[in-house]
Amino acid sequence: MLLCAFYDKTQPILTQQKGTYQNEDSALVAAAQKDRNAFAALYDKYFDRIYLFIYKRVGDEQLAGDICQETMLKVMVNINKYEDRGFPFSAWLYRIASNEVNLYYRSQKKNTTVEIQEKHLKELMHEGHLGKIESEEDQEKLIHQLSRLKPEYTEIIELRFFMEYSFKEIAEFYNITEANAKMRLYRILEKMKEDWNK
Repeated sequence: MLLCAFYDKTQPILTQQKGTYQNEDSALVAAAQKDRNAFAALYDKYFDRIYLFIYKRVGDEQLAGDICQETMLKVMVNINKYEDRGFPFSAWLYRIASNEVNLYYRSQKKNTTVEIQEKHLKELMHEGHLGKIESEEDQEKLIHQLSRLKPEYTEIIELRFFMEYSFKEIAEFYNITEANAKMRLYRILEKMKEDWNK
């Protein structure tokens, strides 16, 4: 991954200073808003992770590359519309990428797909306290249950279990706190548990 020399990925995305949050990307964004050529630093920093996010949604390297390029172009063109409201710049980026993926699927009249591996289903069963997958019928029952969830519920399940996002990354994606990300997920899992035991 190409990163700016002063970017340290071991540091938290938000740092607290004098009671307010300072976004580490604010200088890069400000520079890109003044000079479009300065957008290259943001492009280099985020291209790989946005590509991976898209690839996990579409499962095709060429398509993921095309959608990622379209995403980054849209970000560059609209960079002056971005306002720092105390949330990471990356959350805005992920939202645009997600919208681009959804636009692609709508244009193709296809449903969004995410590769589901058996280990992901087991993790979902474990964290949701749904029990164990003991048969192929259990696996099919779980997949059927997931297919009946509201799209906004499916998205957070996908991010956590199939795309293996941390709660911190989910919080960034939705512009919410980690605590709220956990609460959203566990409410969905609780509802799934109720339905599972019916």
